[in-house]
Amino acid sequence: MDSETSELRLLDERYFLSEVYPRLSLPLSEAYPLVGLEKAAGYHGLGSHPLLMLVALTGTGKTTTLERLKAILGTAGTGVIPSRRELADWIALPMMQRLNGEETRPVDDRPRRFAYTRSFAKRVPGGMAAVFSWLYLADSFSDLVIAEGIRGENEIRHALTRFPAWNIVELTLDPLTRLRRLSERRDRFDRASGAADLSFLPGELRDAAQRMLKAGAIDAKAIAIMGAEVNNYGLLPFLAGDQYPNYHRVAVDERSPDEVAREVAEIVKALANAHS
Repeated sequence: MDSETSELRLLDERYFLSEVYPRLSLPLSEAYPLVGLEKAAGYHGLGSHPLLMLVALTGTGKTTTLERLKAILGTAGTGVIPSRRELADWIALPMMQRLNGEETRPVDDRPRRFAYTRSFAKRVPGGMAAVFSWLYLADSFSDLVIAEGIRGENEIRHALTRFPAWNIVELTLDPLTRLRRLSERRDRFDRASGAADLSFLPGELRDAAQRMLKAGAIDAKAIAIMGAEVNNYGLLPFLAGDQYPNYHRVAVDERSPDEVAREVAEIVKALANAHS
């Protein structure tokens, strides 16, 4: 990490800890007893700890894969650190609200959340990947940490280059299938409003999506969510991943959740063996 980036990181962390954190009531220590936000004896920075980060755009099946992965591997290494959603709620969103002079309050609407995290990434190099590195982990925990939480080229590249102890496993799925899944699921965070603007899709995909919308196979909410996400993180997986030994890509298309989870489990086992 170059000195300028390191200094910016310290300034951002200090700002959060001095100006934002005291105004919040975060359940961090209760929910994650091995994690802290301030450097202390008996803790080390998460950036230096072996970690497998499961990465996927909305609708790819990340949550399902994690659930199946826990069933295969057990709970060791999972649930140790907060999720992206929690860290966005606890750090990125309230920090940007404070900087904007706004009241710090929860945000459920996904496009609004994307707007806050986009502003946060413009201020903090690495965006949410940097936020994960702000965490401190108890020295008593030495196993591989398994988590989810970063998205898009900027965050993935930041994690791969700044934190060599981390491994990225990115799940990929074609955009039209993701749109259909988003339209079918009932996640309470899937809130969005606006016209069904498909301009973020390339031509042939846009035409196919328009036909799906007309047939009722996808809805305007899913389109709004994906459009906002594309604005932040792009439409495609991290194309430069093959250049990094700590990057792994797993295609989800036409595969069952169990098949995907088993492939990820093999990666986890290989990393755990290498770590031991």
